[in-house]
Amino acid sequence: MRSLTFPYTTHKGLAIPYIPLALKIGATWRRFWAFVDTGATYSIFRVSEIEDLNFDYKKGKLINVQVGDGGLIPVYLHQLAIRLGDFEIPTTVGFSTRLGVEFNLLGRKDIFEAFDVTFSDSRREIIFTAYA
Repeated sequence: MRSLTFPYTTHKGLAIPYIPLALKIGATWRRFWAFVDTGATYSIFRVSEIEDLNFDYKKGKLINVQVGDGGLIPVYLHQLAIRLGDFEIPTTVGFSTRLGVEFNLLGRKDIFEAFDVTFSDSRREIIFTAYA
């Protein structure tokens, strides 16, 4: 089995699973950073990071996602390719103008189905092991 290992990133003095990835939006591959969030069903990205692209995120399927404070935020879901290292996976990705955290979120849907994901706080790394 092949695997990818990403070191944790230091943010405000804490080591966190914040990793680089790319999304294919239309014909464009765009690089992002995202927090690997086991509590998030969907991967959700901030609209402000794609405003320069000719991409109508509102054409996606509108759902309301419950966030940590119990409130709901609108999220527009799309099927996009995501690239982690040299792996390319079709993934359900949402975009929202109301994501209330400073990070894009890499959620479980599709990603955790394609990989076993191991968080090693002791080694300060996250490992994605591909099933195939």
